[in-house]
Amino acid sequence: MTKVPSALRTLELLKLLAESPQPTTANRLAQRLGIPRSSCYQLLEVLKEQGFALHYEDQKRWGLGLAAWELGSAYQRHEPLERLSRPVLGRLVSELSQITNVVGHLGVLDGSDVLYLLEERPAKSLKLVTDIGVRLPAHLTASGRSMLAKLDQKQLAASFRGLELANRTGLGPKKLTELESVLDKERQNGFALEIDEVTMGYASVGVAIQDNLQHPIAGLAITLQSTELEKLQLSELAKALTKAASELSRKFGNHG
Repeated sequence: MTKVPSALRTLELLKLLAESPQPTTANRLAQRLGIPRSSCYQLLEVLKEQGFALHYEDQKRWGLGLAAWELGSAYQRHEPLERLSRPVLGRLVSELSQITNVVGHLGVLDGSDVLYLLEERPAKSLKLVTDIGVRLPAHLTASGRSMLAKLDQKQLAASFRGLELANRTGLGPKKLTELESVLDKERQNGFALEIDEVTMGYASVGVAIQDNLQHPIAGLAITLQSTELEKLQLSELAKALTKAASELSRKFGNHG
């Protein structure tokens, strides 16, 4: 069994477990997959070790594990976030685009990366590396740093411990101590700012969206050409982002 077929069969097995209304036997799963029962047991044991499957020994049946539930819950959490954020982000980009060409982003932290869930582009748009589903190093992006600034020191260290900080243009923090210094400054300013760290010639400003526990659930950011920052005035751009992020934070129970 090569790695690719094994991976495909594992995913097919996981889908079968998800579709089954009740825990089912390995024999039944093997029959539906069309593979030997011994192979099915091997795959189930792997899923069990990783928390994606549960073995009910007294019933000799298998069901979904906690890790699968957490994965599904994470997806469900993103859906209302995207739905509520889309009109706010669209309105923000529409207003700012009357002054200069901008692109809006909504991203979430995924370990040491930021994962982009939404991107709002006007008809005449900038060419950027960011897009829905794209991952970038959180320490280089405004949306990422706006969220990192809301983490405590232990959480921050856990995300970056043992990692060599990625670099794209030669700019930006290169080690954890430098990142902590940048975050301290941005924490005082109330917004994150990166200039030429992701792509030369472009700048981004970001503000975090927080839930009722003050946890950063997403980062809202605007990207524009670096030379256009003066047109919008950084203070006014940060103010508009803060207003939008606060509106969304209230929808998730943060009234601070």
